[in-house]
Amino acid sequence: MKLINIIAITILISLISPVFADSNLTVDARCKLAAQFLSSDPEKAKAILNQLEKETSSFTRTQTEKFHLLKASLLGFSGRHKERIELVKSFIDQVSDPDYKTKFLYQLSASHTALGDYESALEAMNQSILMLPKVNTLIAKIDILQAAITLFVSLRAYDEALQYTQRMLSLHTSDDDLSAKCLGSANLVEIKFLQGERLIARSLMHETEEICDLNGRAFISLIVKTLGVVDLIDSGNYLQGIDAGLPLLFEFSNTNQSADNATQLEEALARGYLNIGNLVLAERYGLVAYQHAKEAHVVQLMEKTSETMAAIKRAQGQLPIALEYYGTALVLKNKILDEQLQKNIAYQRVKFDTRDKANQMSLLEEKNKVLHIEQQLEKRNNQLLLVAVTFVLGLLLSILIWLMKTLEQKNRFRQFSQTDGLTQVANRMHFMTCATDIFEKNSSGMSIILFDMDLFKKVNDTFGHATGDWVLKTVTEVVQSQLRKVDLFGRLGGEEFAICMPDSNSDTALQLAERCRNAIESIDTTASGHQFKLSASFGVASFPVGPNRTFKATLEAADQALYLSKSRGRNCVSVHHQ
Repeated sequence: MKLINIIAITILISLISPVFADSNLTVDARCKLAAQFLSSDPEKAKAILNQLEKETSSFTRTQTEKFHLLKASLLGFSGRHKERIELVKSFIDQVSDPDYKTKFLYQLSASHTALGDYESALEAMNQSILMLPKVNTLIAKIDILQAAITLFVSLRAYDEALQYTQRMLSLHTSDDDLSAKCLGSANLVEIKFLQGERLIARSLMHETEEICDLNGRAFISLIVKTLGVVDLIDSGNYLQGIDAGLPLLFEFSNTNQSADNATQLEEALARGYLNIGNLVLAERYGLVAYQHAKEAHVVQLMEKTSETMAAIKRAQGQLPIALEYYGTALVLKNKILDEQLQKNIAYQRVKFDTRDKANQMSLLEEKNKVLHIEQQLEKRNNQLLLVAVTFVLGLLLSILIWLMKTLEQKNRFRQFSQTDGLTQVANRMHFMTCATDIFEKNSSGMSIILFDMDLFKKVNDTFGHATGDWVLKTVTEVVQSQLRKVDLFGRLGGEEFAICMPDSNSDTALQLAERCRNAIESIDTTASGHQFKLSASFGVASFPVGPNRTFKATLEAADQALYLSKSRGRNCVSVHHQ
């Protein structure tokens, strides 16, 4: 379990008044119980909240905010993130207390993160950070900073995560409450391990464990110890790591909180036993870790445990099973890479947007300064007024130029992320996104054309990659000259291209494909410095409007038709028939 999840539960409980002897007597006591049951028994929490919902008309403002916060948290624990977003957005404007408002913003950020909408998650997090000076309680400030740290760690923006970690550590002003120091130090250890600075991380561990134990946060201390054990095994100290890890695993079993860190420890123990040759225990811990990762739906742990189980099965000589695990690991690894790419793109976009807003704020501040200066200079002579205004206008012009350059840089980044660098048509990701959107919104027939350059590898091998690049750029220009304005053209990778044709049928698409094929076949390659023949194989698929028509199905049908063209000897067009 990430530190942020542990803290979120603690914060929810801390927002409620102390536990009463009979928890059913007051609204606050039942809210307290619901918060305690959120992670351990969500059904009990749901039952309590359902009972409380009947009494909302008699709640105070504070009780209403507590109730909605608990309800949002329950939706999050149940994986109903879209509903959580709707609930928070419908209520957040009614929240006046900054401490509570930041809690709702955390719910919003966590939901968007779970849905893969990282831009919205970052925007919600930024709103929380801007409210930090208005927040009164220490636990609310820790909550804001921890949410930011966790989000930046998931984006692998470790420098930004360290900045917020230092801000959390600076909250520590008294030894009476070590919360900020405990959690900040634990974050510092985790980030240093992630950055590969293991010696620094290990040097901080002992003090961090002592601080957290003094603060009554034994579970945070347990997680820090687990990070150290995993590092021992990762660095090849298998026996030492196993000896230190087994007692920690026992401690996890005695806690009431499920933790991803326990699964991480089980997987590390499996690798430790594998490397010392104890395949029986390696398999035992590996299977447990693999099952726990699947139950928690944590993709990174699922990929890691699949890879470990593949290695164990390979060592046991069970190669077919090993290959199955390797296959699972590969699929998950690709999913992680795609998700990380989306995170990075979202992070860069929000970063540029934030910088734009900062520049706009700076421009507004400078304008206010100009007005103030003008009011003061009215009392002075005209010559001084002219000099001052000229200076300020020059300053504003410099800021405006800077702002324009920033906007230009942002536009270049957006174009770079959507365009294939060689051919300047849509890249695979942008084509897939736009084509899917076209299919969902278009109300008439749609067609997809796939084509693949025939024997393109032979061109590269015979005449070199520079000639191959010339072929791809020339083919792109020739095909573009045949397209309608509404057609979308993209390079899917290598020598494979795709055309999305809105408002078309199979006859229209077939005619376009034939024109493109003839145009490619007619290309004079002399300009490349060599003479050779070019041709391409085409696959066409068209589907009328209907509930079963999807971009994915049409793309697969076009791919089947392309395969048919290749099997028929290449340099031809095949149409998929429904």
